[in-house]
Amino acid sequence: MNGKLAVIAIVTAASAAGPALAQETAEVTTTTFQRASSAPNRAWEIGVGLGYSQGVGDIGTNSPTLNDLSHGGGEVQLNVGYRINPKWLVGLYGSAGKYSLGNVTPNDSDVWSVTAGVQANYHFLPDAQWDPWIGLGAGWRGHWVNKPGGTDTRHGLDLARLQVGVDYRVTPEFSIAPYLGASATVFLTQQLAQQTSFSDVHDPNVNFFLSGGIVGRFDILGRSAPATTVASN
Repeated sequence: MNGKLAVIAIVTAASAAGPALAQETAEVTTTTFQRASSAPNRAWEIGVGLGYSQGVGDIGTNSPTLNDLSHGGGEVQLNVGYRINPKWLVGLYGSAGKYSLGNVTPNDSDVWSVTAGVQANYHFLPDAQWDPWIGLGAGWRGHWVNKPGGTDTRHGLDLARLQVGVDYRVTPEFSIAPYLGASATVFLTQQLAQQTSFSDVHDPNVNFFLSGGIVGRFDILGRSAPATTVASN
């Protein structure tokens, strides 16, 4: 009889202690930690790029095509902006390209194109080491053909400048990104080598400047995005 009572007492004690023991175990094994973010936030960003550029399309009626004037060449670009938050950047861009000579451009000539404008970039995965992004901008474009007999000068608008790329974050402050881009351009005014003043381009057409290369981005004077709290069992 005493043996049965002892067994019943042990079972009852174990049943009462079970929930408390399970709760204590859960409390011990459930931990939280904060994962630091590497995404730039409220930071100034400077980007320097080097790549390839090619203009295609008709400038306007009674004007040569961009392919007639030049073929592909090298381009450098400079971007300065402010990272409002990890996903959005707004700022300025500029580029300068030197092109090889086209079929109608005399030897001993130089063909240049320079741009400047405003842009906004959106980053899809700013916290990840590989961060895809897309940028859209608009601005001014100048185009010069320096020939032995004078210079053909044209000015117009980059109506839309689209770029896409993927940042590889080397450090929290520095990333490298391959990029591809295209600009829709309309030249509005020109002064040819034998002219003394600017005149409108007759029936201007939309041209395209295609580009691709690599850009390095430096984030300065900013702060990291808030840390992310993660629970683990």
